[in-house]
Amino acid sequence: MPRTITITTSPDTRNRIAERLRDQPGIASVTLHRGAAMGSDDDVLTVDLTNNAALDVIRLLDAMGVLEAGSVTVSEPSVVISSGDARPLDEEGNEAIWEEVGSLLRRESNLSINYLLLMTLSGAVAAFGLVTDTLHVVIGAMLIAPGFAPLLRIAFGALGHRGGMMAGIKSTAAGYLLLAFGAALGMALALALHGNTVSDLTSLHWVNYWSKVEATGVATSLIAGIAGGVITSSRQTVFATGVMIALALVPSMALVGMGLGAGNVELAIDALGRWAVEAFCVLSAGGITLAAKKRLLHRRKRVGPS
Repeated sequence: MPRTITITTSPDTRNRIAERLRDQPGIASVTLHRGAAMGSDDDVLTVDLTNNAALDVIRLLDAMGVLEAGSVTVSEPSVVISSGDARPLDEEGNEAIWEEVGSLLRRESNLSINYLLLMTLSGAVAAFGLVTDTLHVVIGAMLIAPGFAPLLRIAFGALGHRGGMMAGIKSTAAGYLLLAFGAALGMALALALHGNTVSDLTSLHWVNYWSKVEATGVATSLIAGIAGGVITSSRQTVFATGVMIALALVPSMALVGMGLGAGNVELAIDALGRWAVEAFCVLSAGGITLAAKKRLLHRRKRVGPS
C-alpha cells in the first residue's frame, strides 16, 4: 500500500524538508515543482514512499510545523515502480495515517441520503428476518447497514476532535432512528405476507435472543469492537461487515421499532437495553483500541483527526 505525500510550502521550509528526507528509508522518489502553488511562490514537493515511511514522514512534518503552516495531502497510487531496493515495498505494513482514519469515518457515516436510506432499508430487511425467524435474512440486514462507523466516530472524536464526536452522535441518532422506523414498516408488511400476528413475535427464537443481554453476547461484542478498531485503523473496511455480524446493533434496534409498532413497549425497552450495551461495547473497546494506537503509533506534537 504505497503512498504519495504532496507538500505545499515555502522554499525555505521545502529545503529543510528535503534535507531531512535525504536519509529517510522507504522513499521511492521525490519530485520538486518550484513555484507551482497558485496564488503564491510556494513550492510543491511530491514524495512517493512506502506506507511505513509515510507514518514517519507525517511525524517529521508535524515536528517541523508543516502540518499547521503548510498544506499536506496524502493519496494512494495503484503501484510504485522503483529502480532502488524493492524490499521496503515488499515488507510495508497497512497502518493508516491518523488523519486517514478520520476521513474514512466521515465518508462512512456523514448524514448523506445514501447512508440514511441504507439504514432504513436495513431495518426493513431485519424485520422480515425476525418475523419469519430466518437468521440469514437478519444477517443480510447487518451487512446492509453502515452502522459501525458512526459509533466509532464518536470514540474517535473524543480523542481530540469535538466536532467529529458531535457529528458521530448525530449520525448515530439519525441512522438508528430510521432503522427502527424501517423495521416498523417492514414488520407490518412481513406480518401480512407471512400470515402471523404481532402477538406471535415474543414466541420467536431470534426475537428473544436479540432482546436479551447475556454475558456471552457482551464478551463477543467487546471483541468485535476491538476488531472494528483494528480494521478501521488499517483501512480494511471490507472486513467491517464481519464486525456488524458479530454485533447485535441492527436486530436489537429493529426490535425497538417493531416493539413500538406492535404496541409491545416491554419488547421495545428490552431491545433498547440490548442495543445500548452493544453501543457501549463499540465505544469502549473500539475507543480503547484507537487510543492505544494513537499513543503507540501516532505520537506527534499535534495529532488531529481530520
